[in-house]
Amino acid sequence: MIFATRKQPETFRAATKCRFGGRSDYCDIEGDVRVDPKSANIYHVVPSENYQNNNNDITSPPPAVKPYPRNGDEAAMGQIREWTVKMVPADHQDLPLCSSRRVHHDDSSPALLFSLGAYFGNYFHAFTDVLVSLFVTARPFDRGLHLLVTDGHHLQVAKFATMWQALSRYEVIDIDKVQPDGKAHCFSRVILGLKGRDGKELSINTSETQYTMKDFKHFLRSAYSLNKTAAIKLQTEDDKTTTLVPRLLIISREKTRTFTNTEEIVTMARELGYQVTVTELDSNVSRSARLANRADVMMGIHGAGLTNMVFLPEDAVVIQVVPFAVDWFATNYFGEPSKGMEVRYLEYKIEREESSLVKQYPPDDVVFTDPSSFRWEEFSPIYMLNQNVTLNVTRFRPVLLEALELLHQ
Repeated sequence: MIFATRKQPETFRAATKCRFGGRSDYCDIEGDVRVDPKSANIYHVVPSENYQNNNNDITSPPPAVKPYPRNGDEAAMGQIREWTVKMVPADHQDLPLCSSRRVHHDDSSPALLFSLGAYFGNYFHAFTDVLVSLFVTARPFDRGLHLLVTDGHHLQVAKFATMWQALSRYEVIDIDKVQPDGKAHCFSRVILGLKGRDGKELSINTSETQYTMKDFKHFLRSAYSLNKTAAIKLQTEDDKTTTLVPRLLIISREKTRTFTNTEEIVTMARELGYQVTVTELDSNVSRSARLANRADVMMGIHGAGLTNMVFLPEDAVVIQVVPFAVDWFATNYFGEPSKGMEVRYLEYKIEREESSLVKQYPPDDVVFTDPSSFRWEEFSPIYMLNQNVTLNVTRFRPVLLEALELLHQ
């Protein structure tokens, strides 16, 4: 990780700080800062005399940042607009003027510029790539900052409206949109990029922030007005005074990695004493949050729907059903992250006979004997996009019983 401050006049030495390395880059610019949507330049304006007296010292190229926290992923970062920070004198001939709409920014509140591009359209990646880091970066300002979104489709912006409102008292600004007067957005401070992104998924780099994933979950609970703070605690037969019924949420999927015998699973779960809800947790985030928060146990096949464990109450149980050959993804995307979320995690790895792949390939095919031999572009169509699960309810029953036991603790 590299921290870089461009060599500047003493008065401005600490005014532009950039960090490069890890999963995300970001710059923190203070002073007269002008964001130009047309050129994707962020101008840090300094008095002309200071700039001219020290111009010979400024030898490094201006810092440029793609404000999406997934460094190292060329496919993702290739889709992100790059923003360049330029220190310029006040009499610079190409310096954009501040928009007549500057009245909206005259409260001296800072601005945070980040991207909703690349994988943000995927529910899991929206949280692990952006929303967790956005929380870490924006939360210290107590809603007193402007959110500037680049690469953002209006539907994605609308989808997480509750999040934006919980983090900022101002309307989100589409910073790619050139203003009617063609001028720049002006602020006294601009943060370019997000921090707090860990190398792991759905986690926070606690070495650079006071916040943890528990804090993020508590923030979500407040933002989405979720009332259930903890899963029910089941009583022993001798202690029972009232009957408590644990709620089981089964996440269904319509297209890939679906349960082919959902009714059989529901019947077995009800026999064990669960109140069962089966639903697909879709793009309606508020609805998904409410459904997940009501659950004591949530189960689903590996997929983005399990991201909703961020809304589960404390001490709830999440059960991940792991399709054939998807072990690494299951562990790293949800298994390990669950440890920081105040939930109990159970895993059920299916047998070959429970996979729909047995109907597509012979038993001795390399699909079964050596899944690791496939490159991702070969692996994904087989194991991720064309594999469904017929759960062996007899074999799975002990997992639901273990979940009940955990609710007794």
